[in-house]
Amino acid sequence: MVALNEIYEVDIEEINIYGNGVCHIDSFVVFVFEAIKGEKCQIQITKLSKKYAYAKILNIIKPAKSREIAKCSAYEKCGGCSFLHTTLKEENEAKQNFVSSVFSKYKILATFAPIAYEEENRYRNKVVLFYGKNGFGYNEKGSVKVIEHSNCLLNDNDFDEIAAFSAEALKNTPIRALYLRKGEGIMVCPIFYKPTDIIPYAIKLVNKFPSVQTVLNASIKDKDLALENLNYKTVYGEGYIYDSLCDLKFKISPRSFYQVNKACAEILYKKAIELLDAKEGQSIADLFCGTGTMGIIVAKNTKAHVYGVEIEPDAVKDAKANARLNKISNIEFYNQDASKFDKQVDACIIDPPRKGCSQLMIDTLLRLKPSKIVYVSCNPDTMCRDIMALQQEYEISSPVYTYNMFPRTSHVESVVCLTKQSYGK
Repeated sequence: MVALNEIYEVDIEEINIYGNGVCHIDSFVVFVFEAIKGEKCQIQITKLSKKYAYAKILNIIKPAKSREIAKCSAYEKCGGCSFLHTTLKEENEAKQNFVSSVFSKYKILATFAPIAYEEENRYRNKVVLFYGKNGFGYNEKGSVKVIEHSNCLLNDNDFDEIAAFSAEALKNTPIRALYLRKGEGIMVCPIFYKPTDIIPYAIKLVNKFPSVQTVLNASIKDKDLALENLNYKTVYGEGYIYDSLCDLKFKISPRSFYQVNKACAEILYKKAIELLDAKEGQSIADLFCGTGTMGIIVAKNTKAHVYGVEIEPDAVKDAKANARLNKISNIEFYNQDASKFDKQVDACIIDPPRKGCSQLMIDTLLRLKPSKIVYVSCNPDTMCRDIMALQQEYEISSPVYTYNMFPRTSHVESVVCLTKQSYGK
């Protein structure tokens, strides 16, 4: 019987999506923080529930060959990364296994392509840093306490320097967070507890960092730090930046959805286009289209007519601007709930939020009956739930493609193609 605070010697059987080792004590599941598959460890139980327990390592009796020394001083406390104590190969294997295990849990038969990834470090082009007592950093694991940190291995190099400058320049203001984005230039947006004048700060910032193309100012409303709900005021520049993706140019506003790992996003989008296999004269719906990134890329590369559907008005404005910017005429955008889309199309791309599709969205897809649905997801659990709901009319017609879009973290992206059956089940 597993007991709280008791010490055990265990063999680690696997590593899960959160970077924790998994073992069993008398058939009872125990998750061991930062343990690696193949290790023998002395552990102590730190948390106990009816179905599982958590433990910390007291001593690594037999270390795994894949164990690495974390190159981040904040790793033990920061809630951002999960795999700095092991190799990228081990991480990729864990994420691939996680996706396949979710499909197995739902009893969905599928094949799996090898996991794809691009950059391991310095890939993040967007970050929100929280202000602590003296500087910016990240929330502690399971807490809102800020772990101040000046060198994140995942962030673009320029972000660390701008954060250090901003921490000093804004230390006597009601600063809450610092929102940074990078494309061809950099967007900087301090977020305050209450409206604050930052013109002197903005002048010093752009003089010191010529790559800063725009500076915005935001304050928290009703303690809500969600970026899409903040009110932004442009202090310097145009209030947005541009970036290139798949040989096209995109306007990025502060509320815009844009993948944080551009290199990996490009290979994912190319796979989605391949799975669509759209032809000139066909019609495609890009549901949950955001600022139109994927739909515009599809329109450019396939010559099909694309409908982009998005509920956020500002995102639709950006999407229309991006289509004009790239001189794409075979796409049109609708500002509406995707579940209310009613045009007949040959295929759909869906890229819903982590919560997946609502029942109304599932009903809409079944009503529209497109010949193909290319499903992009950052949550394999809700993806599988939705595939189960669609299986009365659709079957998986491609391997499941997994992308390590967020190396060193616990997140993963997947893409799969569903094809309309010639008969219902």
